[in-house]
Amino acid sequence: MVLTVLYFALGLALIIKGGDWFVDASVWVAERTGMPKIFIGATVVSLATTLPELFVSVTAVAKGAVGLGIGNAIGSVICNTGLILGLSVFIRPPRIERAQFILKAGFMVLSLVMLLVFCLDSIISIPEALALLAVFFIFLYVSLQSARMSNEPTEKVQKQGNTALNVLKFTAGAAAIVIGAQLLVSNAVIIASALGVSEGIIGLTVIALGTSLPELVTTVTALRKKESAIGVGNILGANILNICLVLSASTFVAGRLTLESNFLPVLARVMPRTLYIDIPVAALLFMLLLIPPLIFRSKLKRFQGVLMLGVYAGFIAFLAVNI
Repeated sequence: MVLTVLYFALGLALIIKGGDWFVDASVWVAERTGMPKIFIGATVVSLATTLPELFVSVTAVAKGAVGLGIGNAIGSVICNTGLILGLSVFIRPPRIERAQFILKAGFMVLSLVMLLVFCLDSIISIPEALALLAVFFIFLYVSLQSARMSNEPTEKVQKQGNTALNVLKFTAGAAAIVIGAQLLVSNAVIIASALGVSEGIIGLTVIALGTSLPELVTTVTALRKKESAIGVGNILGANILNICLVLSASTFVAGRLTLESNFLPVLARVMPRTLYIDIPVAALLFMLLLIPPLIFRSKLKRFQGVLMLGVYAGFIAFLAVNI
């Protein structure tokens, strides 16, 4: 068991460091091409920082750990919004351009609503995965068109750094993520079995937090440098990608995703926890705390960051009590 935990920790470390290298190289490439910052945050950085979630979830469902794969994707949305964005807002409340935010927020809400509807029968099918993937490609296209119409200067940035070193970071980072995902998933299943905890709970908590660390580092760094457009754009983009890309790719690998059933004492029946707690927390509570203030005031305040952190803590406490 000690060796299993060490392999799990090694996999997590490889994902974190690999994600760090991959993000650095991706941002370097993006800035050299002169992409607007909001586009970099919502697409390039989000794609790079979501790579750990993608590999972990796809690897999980390929190994038959469907609950772990679903939990990782949805748990990452909850972790990104409640913990990472909540912490970032507490550190430095962001102010962003309303028009750019509404576009990304709209896609995030749309993807969450679609996911909730698709999960009502406790199954995500191939046609439903195709619908989510279509939203992902539409999001990329609309983001690109919005970036082209933006008034933000798009001249190329003479980014410091050795080209060969950044190419090495890109490839080594991707390789570390792939290897780390294999170690993380294989040993997480063993640990969950030994502790008597469902794979979904492990995915929602430990693995979701581990695979979301690149978003945490990127967002906090961006806000500390007063680049709130990249920080908030990264979170919104990563959430859309977790739902539309990670879950759809996982569905294609598995053929279909079946939600874990859990006993709900209030209704005295068995139903997927994803329907009565996971998605409502991600789709309702956090969206109410995040979207209205940014639409009407174009900014968030520290107390809203505290509320997000509180909701996230309450969610984790609920899972702990109901294991």
